[in-house]
Amino acid sequence: MTFSAGFTMFRASDPDGSIPCALWYPTHEPAKTSRHGIYDFCVAKKAVIAEGAHPLVVTSHGSGGTRFGHCKTAEFLAQNGYMVLAPEHPFNNFFDDSGVGSARVYSSRSRHLKSALDAVLEDAHWGIVIDADRIAVHGFSLGGFTALTAVGATPFVAGLRQHLRQNREFDTTFCGYEVIVRDGYDDEYLPVTSDPRYKACMAFAPVSGGLFSKDSLKDISVPVQIYRAERDMILRNPFHAEEIARNLPQGCDYHVTEKAGHFSYLSWAREDARSELGELVNDMPGFDRQVVHEKIHQEMLGFLNKALS
Repeated sequence: MTFSAGFTMFRASDPDGSIPCALWYPTHEPAKTSRHGIYDFCVAKKAVIAEGAHPLVVTSHGSGGTRFGHCKTAEFLAQNGYMVLAPEHPFNNFFDDSGVGSARVYSSRSRHLKSALDAVLEDAHWGIVIDADRIAVHGFSLGGFTALTAVGATPFVAGLRQHLRQNREFDTTFCGYEVIVRDGYDDEYLPVTSDPRYKACMAFAPVSGGLFSKDSLKDISVPVQIYRAERDMILRNPFHAEEIARNLPQGCDYHVTEKAGHFSYLSWAREDARSELGELVNDMPGFDRQVVHEKIHQEMLGFLNKALS
């Protein structure tokens, strides 16, 4: 660990409104532990950033999540010289999930990332400390879907419809949501916002369900890292992470996390917060989320250092 993790928050402007964003970054100032919801942050709030131009990871939370859901990953990356930007997606977050599953939300999420990235790069203070040639995107669950669309994937809605018809009994939970199509969306593809500034992509338990065919992934040219949770009961195998890994034209750095459930990729919560939140923060016996994350963090860092070199 070379640095402490600095931390601040700001808002980015977007057609969907003002987007709350969290920003972690490397600093030489000492970190202190403080409570943020269910998490203990170990950060130096509003600290002076370490000198130099730093690589940046933009992260997209899952459906109904928050910008803090991967705080421990962000802290680790900041301690190793990275900046991490986490916007909170409008109409699909813990505080306002009114757009959950809609075509509008699936389409606009990648634009939210662009709005947040534009804001931080154009900021007089932050823009000059970011290495604009070393930017990656990361996401979990629907955020993994979002990350893939940000690097060139085009969601194939006709493939989703076929999946809903053919695999409902095997991918029960996901199919039950009737995402995108339930509000009458009937186009073959879903418009999204790709961003050529990303040089690498990391997708954890990403959504597919027919949305990502070989053809819809053909324009991805950056290195991709994908993680699948072995015991994922929300996005059942082989219809999501494995489907994407199989269809990526250039292949990917593919990992299966043993004994992990879908939500095992969220940062570990404080002990006193675990009794009320079920599988969001609790895992099956024999799975230590913190220990597993520490291993994954090293794998992420190795991937990023190579992909952004």
